[in-house]
Amino acid sequence: MKNKFFLYMMVTILSLFASSCNDDEVIETSVQVTTQGFARVGQTTAFVSAYITKGTVSDNMVVGFCWSETTSPDVEDSKIESVGAIAENGYMLQMVGLSPSTEYYVRAYINDGSHIYYGNELKLTTKDLLGDGWCVIDDVIGITPTTATAIMQIADNGGSEVLEYGICYEGADAPPVPPLVEPTVDGKTIVADAGGYAFDANLENLNQNTYYLVRPYFKTATSVVYGETIWFKTMNFIKTGNVFPGYRSAYLYGEVLMDAGSPTTERGVCWGTNPEITIETGSYKKIDKGVGSYYSIVGGLKKGTTYYARAYAVNSDGVFYGLPVEFTTHTGDIVPGMTFEDLILVENGIFDMGNPNTDTEVSPIDNKTYGKEQVHKVNISKDFYICRYEVTVEQMCVFLNVYQSRNSRTLPVKALHNGSTAAWCFQYSGAAPNLIYKPRAGKNRHPVVNVTWPCAEQFCEWLSAELGVKVRLPSEAEWEYAARGGKRSQGYLYSGSNNANEVSVSTDNKRGPSPVGTKSPNELGIYDMTGNVMEYCRDFFDWNFYGTHADEIAVDPVNAGKLSADGKMIVRGGSFRHPTYLKVYTRGCNQHKGEAGNHSGFRFVMEKLPEEI
Repeated sequence: MKNKFFLYMMVTILSLFASSCNDDEVIETSVQVTTQGFARVGQTTAFVSAYITKGTVSDNMVVGFCWSETTSPDVEDSKIESVGAIAENGYMLQMVGLSPSTEYYVRAYINDGSHIYYGNELKLTTKDLLGDGWCVIDDVIGITPTTATAIMQIADNGGSEVLEYGICYEGADAPPVPPLVEPTVDGKTIVADAGGYAFDANLENLNQNTYYLVRPYFKTATSVVYGETIWFKTMNFIKTGNVFPGYRSAYLYGEVLMDAGSPTTERGVCWGTNPEITIETGSYKKIDKGVGSYYSIVGGLKKGTTYYARAYAVNSDGVFYGLPVEFTTHTGDIVPGMTFEDLILVENGIFDMGNPNTDTEVSPIDNKTYGKEQVHKVNISKDFYICRYEVTVEQMCVFLNVYQSRNSRTLPVKALHNGSTAAWCFQYSGAAPNLIYKPRAGKNRHPVVNVTWPCAEQFCEWLSAELGVKVRLPSEAEWEYAARGGKRSQGYLYSGSNNANEVSVSTDNKRGPSPVGTKSPNELGIYDMTGNVMEYCRDFFDWNFYGTHADEIAVDPVNAGKLSADGKMIVRGGSFRHPTYLKVYTRGCNQHKGEAGNHSGFRFVMEKLPEEI
């Protein structure tokens, strides 16, 4: 009986032990850090170091130390931290704002954005006050590329009359670590006005992106009393912003925060495969001059390749650079579903543009205007290539996933698409820079709609950088010439037929457009230039534009206006729900550049073919 009882007890104990182990299961961490030790422990500051015993620290991780007067400090307590990769698996930072003669508990930590990894806990005690008094720098604030403010006070004058007080400072080439060569009153100083025990020292004419050591002091009749040295780093006046990579292009951002010492006479971006890229060693693009944010889209990149981008600025002191930003270009199709056969050559030629019945046929734009679409001769002087099909939902999603903004980057700033897109278009989720666009189920090959004119224009700018040739919207004259069939024109009323049903998708608001190319093409093999969706042109709408060319042969006419201006833009071809606009000569317009109807799309043109698509 005793043996059975003993066996039962052992099984029970082992079961409990196993259960306890499961409840307290140790999860293997990807990063481990050790709080290593202290250096230069003073009355109000101390240096503390740490060592990474497992894993590595990447550019977007945060390393730091936290401390409190009770055990197990965390990031909710006092802390000092730094962002970015570290050298040789270790780091050292300076704790400030401590109190004299006080015991503190300190832990190193690493934050990877999803988890905070704490190191072991160490204890330090700050030094006692000295009998001749003490002073302290509470903080350094308002740090810019060339200025900063050190907040200094005399905490105890030691019973002596203060004859002078202030701060002394000097620059450093690297992050200051013990042993420090500390500034003294024999170097650079900022002296407070007489009287008082505290002041804000305004440091000026500093160098950008430079470390500085700052030390408080006060003078008595017999000595100079120094406080503890702290350090800070000035900002770059030129900052590299976000990078949005494409396939063979990328959007690069920069910002000149201020004129540092002299006016900024040039600013731009440079890029290459070297992290320390400069305008001498890599590719670069000059944008303009002055201060503020700017961007450029650059091309000529290779798919699936890692690059580095830096903003740069030039003033009378030389060329200055922002920190490098790493990015990797995408792989895959730039224009899915398109081949060279889908870029149709339209040979140059002269044609009659306009409505032969304009005096008796009312314009559908306002249903009251006659006589403004008079026939006139137009000379398309250069060959060009136009898309066989309208730009599809799938092709637009590729661009939007690169662009990473719902608003245009050019003036006037407009939304790129409706907030609620049609059931036959795309869907999106997230927020920049993590926007994700996807075609709705089964809508990959539908013509894109719900996009604004600036969206079409920005798509063309992006595709130009990707393909290495100029891509743009067609002029109204080019559009009508291509819709009529160019040199192969048979004079049809609609694009490819006198019977609209043969060439036009006409449904209703419930069913929307059809996939591109479901009807018959025109004489050049171009689809859907009548019906399906309306198509944006480059031109601003002007009732009187045709009249200015009535008595001449207009050569490549385009009412492009100023790109940054707002206004009504030409749309052509009618749509699945606009039968009165279907004829090859019928003009249409939107109300402003920010309009994004469920019937508005586009196709693009180029004057020469790219080497590859």
